Amino acid sequence: MASAVESVQSGPERIKLPPGPGFFASFEFVRNPYRFLDDCARRYGDWFTMRVPGVAPFVFTSAPDAIREIFQGDPEVFHAGKANRPLGAYMGERSLLFLDGAAHLHDRRLILPALHGERMKSYATIMRSAADDAIAKWPINQPFALLPWARTITFNVIMRTVFGIEHGPDAARLRDLLQRLFTLYASRVGVLFAVPWMRIELGGLAPWGRAVRLHREVTAMLFQEFERRRDLNLEEREDVLSMLLLARDEAGQPLDDEALRDEMLTLLLAGHETTAASIVWVALRMFENPDVMARAREELSNVVGSGSIEAQHVNSLRYLDATINETARLSPVIPNAGRELQAPAHIGGRDLPAGVVLAPCIYLANRRPDNWPEPERFNPDRFLDSRQSPYVFFPFGGGTRRCVGAAFATYQMKIVLAQILSRTELTLVQNYVAKVDRKSIAFAPSGGLPVIVTRRD
Repeated sequence: MASAVESVQSGPERIKLPPGPGFFASFEFVRNPYRFLDDCARRYGDWFTMRVPGVAPFVFTSAPDAIREIFQGDPEVFHAGKANRPLGAYMGERSLLFLDGAAHLHDRRLILPALHGERMKSYATIMRSAADDAIAKWPINQPFALLPWARTITFNVIMRTVFGIEHGPDAARLRDLLQRLFTLYASRVGVLFAVPWMRIELGGLAPWGRAVRLHREVTAMLFQEFERRRDLNLEEREDVLSMLLLARDEAGQPLDDEALRDEMLTLLLAGHETTAASIVWVALRMFENPDVMARAREELSNVVGSGSIEAQHVNSLRYLDATINETARLSPVIPNAGRELQAPAHIGGRDLPAGVVLAPCIYLANRRPDNWPEPERFNPDRFLDSRQSPYVFFPFGGGTRRCVGAAFATYQMKIVLAQILSRTELTLVQNYVAKVDRKSIAFAPSGGLPVIVTRRD
């Protein structure tokens, strides 16, 4: 069992890390992450250290001043890519998530324009259509889990807006491969792929071996699609892949095929799972707070009227946006950010050695009573009344590493939730008690949130 006070060699001296739970106690982070973090905060305060097999010690903090110093720190010292590296098993080493320094800034400049600004408006119809297609298939007066359907919606949105692929045998084959790959990643054994010593191939027979085989098939199909797409008039297309194929850096160079593949997989695997889990958490919070649901419906009626939600309505749904933010505050789908120190640093009044991973804790920062009055209370109005500091509220990370897909995800959530609220009456299955369940990289309500549709337009 690890010592309550860890230390890491730094030159001739040993720098003590903050105290934290022992090795076996840290497994509770996988089983019940929110409870684990709450327990650590009560026991250790703003700082604690967690040991994870096969990786560097994680030093968690919820102190806003320390989080500001981390997010504003020199990117050559604070490496987010290295801290995220365990997730490379799912998305590929060339993903923006795993790059640092100049390489990260280079690729970020090429990718960001495709997921921001006016580009969002062109995706509104696709997002609404994906939601409507799923809602039309929901059974009436029969229990079903909402999370798988939310995944279906967000998966279809990604396939159409990011990949730009809809019909034909090749599209069907790619969809099938990607869904099989994601299902394996989202399984309980797939969650363990983040641990290097769990990646055992056994000639393709072990779970990791099956994942490697599926990844090779996906790569072959994507590379073929890249070549086919380059022969088209990409200026007339609006999907993200086509925009990235057109993108050039200052030297006139495009992203290479490996980088394109890994960004596509990141947008699919990270983007659709986290967004789906977020949608389901919002639904749960509305069930628990009927007044919030009623107010969100009233806003929809005032903004959209009796028709369908369109791009011009989205920015006017301020209360729905506040509800999404308040849900992210209390139930973040990702509990922490990460930066691996490349040199010793003095953060928040503490000396910390090179090699540790600093983990600004999204979950705990969101519940500090000094920043959030009545922190356990669900109150969307707090996001209408004031603008929150990016070092107190950072559901998409912070600094130059803030998620490039944040605007895309929020835009999609508002449209999907608007369709659910306007087209259905949903209730929770009786006696359901929500717990936290980890699905792939995202935390979601247990059981996929079992619901019943009592009315569907």
